[in-house]
Amino acid sequence: MWVCKFRFDGSDILYGKTSKKFNLVIRGYNLSGFQKGKDFFVNSAGAIIGSENNKRKAINYLKKDKHIIKIEEKDNFIILLIREDKDFKQFYSPAFVYVSPIIIEEGVYTFNIASWFRKDIESLLKRAEKFKGYKLISLKDKKIENISITGVQPNLTDRQKKAYELAVERGYYDYPRKITLNELAKMLGISYSTFQQHLRYAEKKLNNCR
Repeated sequence: MWVCKFRFDGSDILYGKTSKKFNLVIRGYNLSGFQKGKDFFVNSAGAIIGSENNKRKAINYLKKDKHIIKIEEKDNFIILLIREDKDFKQFYSPAFVYVSPIIIEEGVYTFNIASWFRKDIESLLKRAEKFKGYKLISLKDKKIENISITGVQPNLTDRQKKAYELAVERGYYDYPRKITLNELAKMLGISYSTFQQHLRYAEKKLNNCR
């Protein structure tokens, strides 16, 4: 299949705006799309990573948006029914296979998709080029080894989850970084080496799902 990875700045789009406003990482899949009258609807599911306070604010923020028709959430996992703008309908084409979750961080969307037909990928890329910060990372004809269906919410231990969420919340992944590993370790009351180990294992699990 043709496998493509690309990103763009979507900080003015609903999920991207939510990610940036509340300093969260959002990982998700588009599950299905359907037309009803003149409107196009999408079922999506995903996970929100960040501080509990910011996650709660983000859920309330999403519930108020006119595009969100239904939303359910439990233990960081959310599933939504969205009335989508027609400009984005192309992203939900059944021609695409999502190899790994869509990742939204600091408002930037990263897609990893595949299709049997290169022309379908190229058509989508022409649409994506219109977004600011667009970058094509790779486009290759290759065999897919795995699809990260469970990658929306990787199996992190409680300590790994706390370490990663604190790092996201306090700006460790911002550029330039707003905090050091040593400072983060002190916040959790553990040693530098222990915190670093928890964070690195969390990053490894998350990266394996990209």
